[in-house]
Amino acid sequence: MSFTTKVMLMLLAMMLTVTIAISVILISQSTANIDRQHNDTQLRNLRRYELLQGLLTNRMLLWVETFAQFGADETSQENALVAAMEKAKEPLNLSLQIDRMWLFNPQGTLISGEESQLPGYVARLIPLTQQQLRPRDVVACEQACRHYLSVPVMTANQHTAVIVLSSSLQELFALLSQSTNAKRLAVVRRSAEDSNGAATMEIVSQLSPANTSYINNILLALPATTDVNTLIKKGIRLKMQRQSLLVSLLPLEHAIQQNTYILFVHDITADVAAANSYQQNVIGSAIGLFALFALLMYLLLNQYRQKLLRLSRRLPLLAERRYDDFKARSQHTLLHKRGHLTDELDVLEQTATNLAIQLEDIDSKMALTTAQLENMAMFDSLTGLPNRNMLNFQIDKQIAASAREPKTVALMFLDLDDFKKVNDSHGHEVGDKLLKAAAERIVRPIRETDIASRFGGDEFVVLLSHIESREEVEVVAEKLIQAFTTPIEIGELHFYISVSIGIAITQYAESTAVELLRSADIAMYEAKAQQGAAYRIFDSTMNLKVMRKVELESEARIALREDHFSLALQPQLDLKTRKLVGFEALIRWYHPTKGFISPAEFIPLLENTPFMLELDYWVIFRAMRLLNELRADGYLNIKMAINVSASQFVDSSLPNYLDQQLKKNNIPPQLIELELTETALVQDMARTTEVLKAIREMGCLIAIDDFGTGYSSLSYLKALPADLIKIDRSFIAGMLDSPDDRSIVFSTISMVKNMGLTVIAEGLETQEQYELLCHFDCHQGQGYLISPPIPEKDLWSVLNEKLTDQVWNTLPPINSASVNVD
Repeated sequence: MSFTTKVMLMLLAMMLTVTIAISVILISQSTANIDRQHNDTQLRNLRRYELLQGLLTNRMLLWVETFAQFGADETSQENALVAAMEKAKEPLNLSLQIDRMWLFNPQGTLISGEESQLPGYVARLIPLTQQQLRPRDVVACEQACRHYLSVPVMTANQHTAVIVLSSSLQELFALLSQSTNAKRLAVVRRSAEDSNGAATMEIVSQLSPANTSYINNILLALPATTDVNTLIKKGIRLKMQRQSLLVSLLPLEHAIQQNTYILFVHDITADVAAANSYQQNVIGSAIGLFALFALLMYLLLNQYRQKLLRLSRRLPLLAERRYDDFKARSQHTLLHKRGHLTDELDVLEQTATNLAIQLEDIDSKMALTTAQLENMAMFDSLTGLPNRNMLNFQIDKQIAASAREPKTVALMFLDLDDFKKVNDSHGHEVGDKLLKAAAERIVRPIRETDIASRFGGDEFVVLLSHIESREEVEVVAEKLIQAFTTPIEIGELHFYISVSIGIAITQYAESTAVELLRSADIAMYEAKAQQGAAYRIFDSTMNLKVMRKVELESEARIALREDHFSLALQPQLDLKTRKLVGFEALIRWYHPTKGFISPAEFIPLLENTPFMLELDYWVIFRAMRLLNELRADGYLNIKMAINVSASQFVDSSLPNYLDQQLKKNNIPPQLIELELTETALVQDMARTTEVLKAIREMGCLIAIDDFGTGYSSLSYLKALPADLIKIDRSFIAGMLDSPDDRSIVFSTISMVKNMGLTVIAEGLETQEQYELLCHFDCHQGQGYLISPPIPEKDLWSVLNEKLTDQVWNTLPPINSASVNVD
């Protein structure tokens, strides 16, 4: 298939897609217009009904108001009111179609009107009208639909009589049918569902036999699954006797009988026919437009197809380097085309001819260009140092040399600490300049026989040659670390950058560059664990540690999938009242073959792996589910403290996930406390503050864990939006024996309380610690004195045993006399 044929098919496909899309949009708009017209019709029905009903009611109220004023001014005798009502019966019947009236005295006794014609539900309105002193009305459809209006009337002696007026709704329905252009109108009532679950409707208004038959046919034509709400909101379209009808319902206001509606039938045959005609015109126009476009595409592209075919027969000559033949045929084609208007393909043919002329010159220059490219491929364009390709070549060369004579090969893998922060905060241009300056410092301490290369990003590798001992390698490592003790100046900026160095040493000719680099890389990460500015030499234990890490991560993934992880909840108490205020969720792992695996073993190995983030989110999920179960069991104000790792804290999806789980478990956000260590919080203060604000705006609490062991200062507490401070267990353990620890605990509690934050003491293990913390007015505490972490499967039994009215009953009372603060 030729290129032009493909282009033509592609254009036709695009045109067909656009045509279909436009047609669908226009047809959808047409359908939407009909639905909008139906909604407007239903809204108009409602407004006309409310208008007419309000007009009728207001006219009746106006008459009653006039009558009440007459009664108050002229007489206070009940027989005078009765006489006035009897006199007004005929005018009211003629002008307002009020054919029944009743008058009740202030004691609620009927004194005018036929009691047999007064329904019981209307009689019940009398005391309500007297109590509320406002009109009340109901609509009842039995043999016919009638409107009953109960109005309070104040007599001369300031007592409340009640007038009840009744009128037929036939005139209202006639006016409503005329004003809404309804084809038919009736009052229907929805009966109870039958055994099949379908609801039926029956006519309750007075209709002629013909109209009754017509409405019954419409009710029978409604689908069995018809929803009353659909009929009320937008109506349903029916096809009857070659007519399109819109059937809708309007709830009858103040109806005494439930499920009573006004049924409207509108003839929309003309609207539907116009919409169908419009849609047919759209489809016909789309087909005609597509056919015309296809014809034009063929006429236009066919000539280009012929030109491309001729050019495709000549191009293989270039691959065969038959340049003269190619130029001869091209010249023949250009002569044949002379006298015609040129186009892009003619220009392409001329360009191909020029290309053939230049190819011979290009062949002669290929060797030189290839050599230049090979040189570029072996060196880094930014720093000018050898790149990874050159490095691998030199390593293999050094290892091969050690096979001929005993030589030691040493490889140093360097990584710039915190270089990513420079790129993120100052941009890649400054980062590139910093890399060039770092490369110069790396080259400076090494010998000319050594090779420094840029491995990639902010990683460099130094290959040492002619090494006699391990001490020589350590000397070079120390020099490289010292080279970065002074700041790197980039313009007016000063950057304090340190390096982490991993070293791999080998004397075996069987080693490979990949193995050596891998070993140095593993050692470099061990050096990074020393918080930078350090070096480590690879040994077998590091490899075992990496293997253990990989094995543990694999087993942990299986454990998460097979539900081997669980939570243990350590209670947190209000120290003075001993009331349970919350739990700290702690993860536990029970291996089916290895048994219990301590968090102190698997968390440090997994914390820098991608799986750790997945495990952190599992802890949030499980903790909120347990809190939901606690709330369902009556523990409504218990909070849940959840530890958040540094990698999870900077994850942008954390606030959304928290919000999702809070809504899913119906948990107030103030019952969730996220605990973060100071080290994790201050790694990136700008990002930290941003995420903390987002979480606090949701309503969740923020707790700073292990306070006092990291970067604790008033400036951090003021900058970080925290709610709770947890004093590290090391200070709690030593405060009885060490005056310094005791002073630290006391000053920390005082300082934090003055800032309006809550203080929690960790590691509470003895009665003396408990009493001293209460003396210091510490708010909350947790530890083995209260309870060790409770496995989630034992939580309910422990709570039933140790809680009395949510007070922890196993904690001894405070003995203030034994407190020694000296």
